[in-house]
Amino acid sequence: MFKPSILIVDDEVSFRSVIVDLLKEDGFYCVGAESGEEALSILEKERFEIVFSDLRMPGIDGITLLREIKNKDASIAVVMVTSHSSIDSTIEALRLGAYDYIIKPLENIELVSAIIKRISEKLSLEKEKELLLEDLRTKNHALEESRAQIIQHSREISALYSAEKDLLAGLNLEEVYQRSTTYLSKLLNGRPIVLWIFEPSKKKLSLKTHCNVSEWEPDSWSLSFENPVHQITAELKTAMTKKTNTVSAEFYAIQGHQTLFGILAIIDTGTKAISKREREILARFSASVAMAIENAQLYNEVKSLAIRDGLTGLFNRRHFEDILKSEVLRSNRHKHPVSLIFLDVDYFKHYNDTHGHPMGDAVLKNIARILQSRVRATDYVFRYGGEEFIIVLPYTTKQAAKNLAEDIRVSIASYPFVHGDQQPGGGLTISFGISESPEDGMDAETILQRADDALYRAKENGRNCVCG
Repeated sequence: MFKPSILIVDDEVSFRSVIVDLLKEDGFYCVGAESGEEALSILEKERFEIVFSDLRMPGIDGITLLREIKNKDASIAVVMVTSHSSIDSTIEALRLGAYDYIIKPLENIELVSAIIKRISEKLSLEKEKELLLEDLRTKNHALEESRAQIIQHSREISALYSAEKDLLAGLNLEEVYQRSTTYLSKLLNGRPIVLWIFEPSKKKLSLKTHCNVSEWEPDSWSLSFENPVHQITAELKTAMTKKTNTVSAEFYAIQGHQTLFGILAIIDTGTKAISKREREILARFSASVAMAIENAQLYNEVKSLAIRDGLTGLFNRRHFEDILKSEVLRSNRHKHPVSLIFLDVDYFKHYNDTHGHPMGDAVLKNIARILQSRVRATDYVFRYGGEEFIIVLPYTTKQAAKNLAEDIRVSIASYPFVHGDQQPGGGLTISFGISESPEDGMDAETILQRADDALYRAKENGRNCVCG
């Protein structure tokens, strides 16, 4: 059992000495004081759990000493030593916080031992209670920390889900790239994020976009590679270390079902090491980036199929109708010309019938390639149907369109098509019809009809010529 330290305060030396000696024999740390003043002096130097104090003493009496002790430390148990004649003062002492009292002269020292035992048990219970409370506080703190972590993780998951949802909704590839670094940086409290995209045809890992990284030039941060793809991250990390003072970086592959699209990286600027949780977020978000890239690529492929001719890769007739209407409206609004070249392969049925449709398809592909090589980036080339093609030329006069058509006519006539020399006239040729808005009309239907009329005249005039 817990053994408290005890202070005996009594001006009777015989009583004081007997009690101190007996308690020391029982293994207690016990000190005697002959006055209230001495007791207070001792209490300034060391702490006692129990104080036995005579009620009546010269100088500071027991009541005054009780008040001083309770003001100093209310947890000290004070037992008053009194006589039958001072029972009223004893009751006052109890009211002021005394634990108990004993009456002199003592008939049995066991009474002192019994009081000490009761106080010791009380102190033991209080210490046990304090230990339990401390353990409870520790567990509550751990529980609160766990709760805070759960709340934080919940917020992170919610933010991650929201970012992934928004990312996956993007169908523009460049937007997907930009959102990837922006959203990931936000999820990681502003960490610098970098995205590289593989260009297998160029054997190049290109810096596509970054967030919270300054002075990074795409060309200087792109990486050519000859080694297997799985070695790229090591090469990239080595290159980064050489070019910057970056302490470290965490790289993660953007892996599709069958394609490695690129690499996402968290850059550690040295202020705070990359945590396990940040690595987990990077791993999960990288999978979402891969899915978003696949979605955007699939969307672009589907969109391209909807507006492209399957054989030549040129825009198809349906897309032509949309573009021509749009360009004619823009021409009317801004008062600038837009021209149309309608062209048709001469005697193409004869070529197909003589050499077969696969050979005819090869001719159409070559013509499409020649047409695309002659126009500007702002022009549109369409396969209108069969062997008919149309070129839409914004901001172009009829005369300029005729000049372009003549250049194309010469190029086609001189091109060494397979079996071209077996065509009527000794070569594979094309006829052209030209129209212009607003000169030939103010709406798409009229412009197309005028170009078709001009093409018919070119056919009537012997083919292999430009009319408009």
